[in-house]
Amino acid sequence: MRERIWGILAGGALGDAMGMPTECWSQEKIRQHFPNGVKQLVASNENDIFGRKLSAGAITDDTLNVLMILSMIQKNQGQIRVADYIAELREWNDCSTVSAFVSGPSTLKALDKIAKGVSIEETGVAGTTNGASMKIAPIGLISDYRKLPMLVKNVAEICLPTHNTKIAIAGASAVAAAVSYTARGGQSIDEIWSLAFEAITAAKQYGHDFPSASLIFRMKQARIIVQQETDEQLILQRLYEEIGTGMETIETIPSAFSIVQLAKGDPLKAVQLSASLGWDTDTIGAISGAICGGLKPGNLPKWMIQQVEEVNQLNFDQLTDDMIPFVK
Repeated sequence: MRERIWGILAGGALGDAMGMPTECWSQEKIRQHFPNGVKQLVASNENDIFGRKLSAGAITDDTLNVLMILSMIQKNQGQIRVADYIAELREWNDCSTVSAFVSGPSTLKALDKIAKGVSIEETGVAGTTNGASMKIAPIGLISDYRKLPMLVKNVAEICLPTHNTKIAIAGASAVAAAVSYTARGGQSIDEIWSLAFEAITAAKQYGHDFPSASLIFRMKQARIIVQQETDEQLILQRLYEEIGTGMETIETIPSAFSIVQLAKGDPLKAVQLSASLGWDTDTIGAISGAICGGLKPGNLPKWMIQQVEEVNQLNFDQLTDDMIPFVK
């Protein structure tokens, strides 16, 4: 289990860092600059849409939010205390020099409302983006997928202040269930899909009823694309054009789970495909990398993980050891 937890945390961060330089790029633009796809960790460049100057291996808010939730869990001995997470998020958002360039729209809007004194029960009622799903891996670690109602309840609790909508909670529940399954030794990608559908159904009772297309339907359509096509580039093109790879949950989650299947559970392959996919490459990479990192942690290249650790002052061995007591 220790190796799988390490794989989930390291794989998620690697996906974030691998997708960072192509975040918000079109698929066509990525193919122009990376004809063979993104295979290595590279720095942001003059084409960065946010004007960032980040080193190769640098993480973004996807991993930073995961770290904040890990800190909350450790601080509260395995319990969820949303106020602690929000306090860390607000401090980082106020003090970080890059928060304005990497924080998602739902999170920024919610933090602004919180600062104005709006109740956290109301601050996230329009949060439909993937900011809930990108940070949810730690909740999957401490929640057992075999006790799905409690897992979904935990997800809904952490989503409350920023992403309190049915679609965001459903997507985050699917990711948390998949992470929980792989952390506890699950190896079947078919079972990952089934668990995702069960979690989405179980999440229906939570969140503000913000309009959305059917997440299960969109996921099934994305899965059909992966199953029907044999050409990898055509699959990526169809996901990008037909399913969407943007920051909305309804696009991110179907594409991320499809990448898990296309990569056959290999975390390095998953993050490379995600970085080459287009649009929200770092978040799709963080989600698929975490799930695949739990499936096949031994496939993560240690030198790449070491680079991510050095650039961001992280220690995944220590983060793993800190979490183990709370993974039942």
